[in-house]
Amino acid sequence: MRPVAYSTVNDQGDLARMTAALSASSVIALDTEASSFHRYKVRVCLVQVSDRDRTWLVDPFAAGDLAPLGTLLARTDMEVVIHDADYDLRMLAREQGIRVENVFDTLVAAELLNEPEIGLASLLQKYMGIQVDKKFQKADWSKRPLPEAMLDYAAGDTAHLIALRDILEARLKEKGRWSWAREEFALLTDAPFNLQDNLEPGYLRLKGAKLLKPHQLAVLREVHAWREGVAERMDRAPFMVIGNEVLLDLAKEPPADAHALASRKGMSEKVMDRHGRAILEAVRRGALLPRDQWPRLERPKRWDRDPEHDERLKRLKAVRDRLTAEHDLRMGIVASNQLLQEVARSRPGDLQALSALPGIRRYQVELFGADLLAAV
Repeated sequence: MRPVAYSTVNDQGDLARMTAALSASSVIALDTEASSFHRYKVRVCLVQVSDRDRTWLVDPFAAGDLAPLGTLLARTDMEVVIHDADYDLRMLAREQGIRVENVFDTLVAAELLNEPEIGLASLLQKYMGIQVDKKFQKADWSKRPLPEAMLDYAAGDTAHLIALRDILEARLKEKGRWSWAREEFALLTDAPFNLQDNLEPGYLRLKGAKLLKPHQLAVLREVHAWREGVAERMDRAPFMVIGNEVLLDLAKEPPADAHALASRKGMSEKVMDRHGRAILEAVRRGALLPRDQWPRLERPKRWDRDPEHDERLKRLKAVRDRLTAEHDLRMGIVASNQLLQEVARSRPGDLQALSALPGIRRYQVELFGADLLAAV
């Protein structure tokens, strides 16, 4: 792909000129590059912004307060095109308090069209013949100065996004799914401000943690806290100190001594030299914790015994499979497994009751509701 021309934004003056140039636009493309693969504190390290003709690369370290950009993004008459918007919206909300009011997510659009490949590179290749090299996807965007090759790469992420958006909108309208997309896009605005997402302790967010027994969770909590402390002091991403799989393995079968620790997968000689003693101490703290101090998971909601529940759920999944094939959709677009569980348990008697279930979309009720109720 030929490099995209771009302007850099390194101070408040540059930022003011960029927002003034964009103020007359009705649609802009947005992307962010963060330090999540390299630093303990994840920060937005670069913001890419494009209109239909120009691209800007905003350095938040140099430009400082991005409030002028936030004002632009908060306009309801300004459509902001992002690919896989959830992460970018959360980062901008957390760091800059920015709320984007009118989103077009090209990944969501691709899902609604049942595209087999929904990555940005795949979509640009398929619809526009543009080949994107993703070699800098996991690069360290916090380093300065950023090499020209990385800046060229970053500019390419938004330069063609609006044109792709136009193609996807046309296809959604052809298939009668434009209203579905608008409903999904509207839900993206509030998601970054849902504070409940951060209430769960970090060690419980590790994949597989909730399958552990309480005494194993006690060890996991200690070794996870140790790793967080080291990662913060080093300003490194926690997984770069020691991997999640290693933490879970230590919790499942706590090693008794340094020899046993060194034999574990992922415990290199370098890690043992630097951290072996501290890891063993954390393991022992967790293993020696009294029973009354073990972590306890919140018990899932108990439901009245319903001998017909499993059969109802089986019928619902069969209906979902049929609708998925008939409409050429992903299963989750017709109804997620969680939604089918809710339907099977609550047994809604009509469309109004079905529409009251948490997380269900209007288009799901209108198009698939009658079939789901029939299965109940």
